[in-house]
Amino acid sequence: MFIDGRTLAAGTQLSADVCIIGMGPAGITLARALNPGGAKAHNVVCLESGGLEPDPGTQALAKGDVTGLPYYPVESTRLRYFGGSSGHWGGYCRQFEPIDLEARSWVPHSGWPMTHQQLAGYYPAAQQICEISDCDYDPASWQLTQAPPLPLWGDEVRTRLIQFSSPTRFGTRYRPDIAPASELRVYLNSNVLSIDAAANGGRVDGLSVGTLAGNRFRVNARLYVLAAGGIENARLLLASNRVIPNGIGNEHDLVGRYFAEHMQLDSAAVFPLSNQTSFDLYAAESRHVPRTSICTSPIKISVMGYLALSEQAQRAAKTLNYSANVQQTYWSDFFLHARQPEQEEHSKLQAAADALATIWNNLKQAGELAWQRLPGREAQKFYKIITSQEQAPNPASRVALADSRDAFGMPLARLHWQLNELDRHTLTMSLQKVARALGGAHLGRLQQPSDFADGWPSYLRGSWHHCGTTRMSSSPTTGVVNADCRLHAVDNLYVAGSSVFPTNSHGNPTLTIVALALRLADHLSLVLK
Repeated sequence: MFIDGRTLAAGTQLSADVCIIGMGPAGITLARALNPGGAKAHNVVCLESGGLEPDPGTQALAKGDVTGLPYYPVESTRLRYFGGSSGHWGGYCRQFEPIDLEARSWVPHSGWPMTHQQLAGYYPAAQQICEISDCDYDPASWQLTQAPPLPLWGDEVRTRLIQFSSPTRFGTRYRPDIAPASELRVYLNSNVLSIDAAANGGRVDGLSVGTLAGNRFRVNARLYVLAAGGIENARLLLASNRVIPNGIGNEHDLVGRYFAEHMQLDSAAVFPLSNQTSFDLYAAESRHVPRTSICTSPIKISVMGYLALSEQAQRAAKTLNYSANVQQTYWSDFFLHARQPEQEEHSKLQAAADALATIWNNLKQAGELAWQRLPGREAQKFYKIITSQEQAPNPASRVALADSRDAFGMPLARLHWQLNELDRHTLTMSLQKVARALGGAHLGRLQQPSDFADGWPSYLRGSWHHCGTTRMSSSPTTGVVNADCRLHAVDNLYVAGSSVFPTNSHGNPTLTIVALALRLADHLSLVLK
């Protein structure tokens, strides 16, 4: 059931078996799994910062400071209302691969404290929740005659598929499941102001909760789950510092570190060698294609292809996992990056300098393309490679507390996004391999407008995928939570969502967030017995 926290009397004490903080995809999935109805249902209290619809005052609580690499305003990347950031999710779904969970010798701080098999068992149910197919992501399993995969040369680059959810708006889609559930209470407009630790710091004694209307109340539970997103999870732990000065779970200065994203970077131009070459499958838009007989259901689903490095190529070149889509473009977008979001004035100057440098370094090509755009001339089609790759785990990339404060007086988050040389190496090697795969098959030639050796350009952007800030590890000296997503040092506090990812693969995190939430629900059910 839904209850507006603003209606509670000041000083109200709520109790539950489990309290979930945050009702985005992770929180909603966990709540539904813990309270399926009937005898197996647990008493669950959920706290959601917003209401059932967006509210400007509540959304302002998501503000934060940004330093480091160029990034969006933090508040634009998160949504604080029931359903969370599924409200602006693009629906992209892909599974993590076995290599993504490995401790790779060439990737410092890599390795999950679970096997891929332990995670993969939850993907089928996660795909149902995200409303996509149970089919695999191999193009051979799909009927792609209208948008065929490229016949790439060699075995270093392959085509993989993304499945598109509708996209599922978790707050709308699963609201009917929660509204009638008496043992599942969602308190809206209710903001956690502090996670209150016991005197020894080893347990959570309760939560201090407030509303923008001014009333305050408390929640006490046997178990607590923090599912507020990759930035907010870290902020709440760091700001809950009354007992532990550095913040709950931060004994080894790891909370907030290892912030990871997926870069969105115009990396190279592709000039087809034939007008018959089709890049349609790889465009950033959904494609409705019927399944082949390999897949049992006759329904149609939306898919998109992307270029990815094979596992063998990653091992041989010692790269991170890499992917890219191929988008038709035009002169001003490619050379001037005209579609970038609004930037601050000093960033606009840097962007202008980047554009001039790009044109100067590619003067001949830029001139030819500009000439083709004159009236009466038939312009040659060309495309751009948009890179989205795994980020190397980097302790210098982090979320910390800012000096500025929100309406409750809590410190805002300060996001400092950083990339390192392994990220740069991956981009360089991957573009070389993509060039060989296209050129060797006589499909097209690649032109890289910049070698990205002298710093990252101002048009680099993230993907709103906030990962890694409460990373999972078998040891408290290398991570914040253990394999069961419980804080190493706090025996009744868990974390759900992509902040627990030790590494973030090359793709969208939502499907894996849901899979891990289902796994966590199974674990919590055992603990509650």
